[in-house]
Amino acid sequence: MLGWLKRFRLNFGAFDFAVTPSGDWVMFECNPSGEWSWIQNRTGLPIAAGIADLLAKG
Repeated sequence: MLGWLKRFRLNFGAFDFAVTPSGDWVMFECNPSGEWSWIQNRTGLPIAAGIADLLAKG
């Protein structure tokens, strides 16, 4: 995934995956402004602060 972000010059990307019944991972897309707020709300992790810090530092 890091290679993908570097290739498209992104500092953040929300990747969408699924796992097949046989256990294989399939990537659907990388959204440069994906929704992550619900994860922060459920876990209490400081995701917004982390993304803001990353974007500010480059």
